[in-house]
Amino acid sequence: MGFDPGQLPASAAPLLLVCFGALSVAFIRGLDAPGIRSLDLLLLATGLGALLTALLWFFLLAVRRGPLWSLAMLVPYVNLLAASSFARRYWNEGARGPAILGLLGIAGETIASLRLMIPPLPPLV
Repeated sequence: MGFDPGQLPASAAPLLLVCFGALSVAFIRGLDAPGIRSLDLLLLATGLGALLTALLWFFLLAVRRGPLWSLAMLVPYVNLLAASSFARRYWNEGARGPAILGLLGIAGETIASLRLMIPPLPPLV
């Protein structure tokens, strides 16, 4: 997925996996409500978990690049713009993985949003 072990310490990969799992579970528990379909909840929670994990991954890469990048990753809403600029600039130097993870998170959010706007079809039988 583009993860360059030279960019982050070896302990970062398990940390990112645990972070993704913990965030996804937290969002599933926090967003669970009566009437929400399981697939929609799963898409929404894993999409949010992927986005936040990608931002953490970008932050870890940015800390190694310089203090200005890492400060930009801490400011809400600016961090998404900084992450996209960082991904374009350092695509071949370890930023490919979090960029793809972020895009998958956005795709999950889009699918979940569309599914929530479309009412369920009635059963045929």
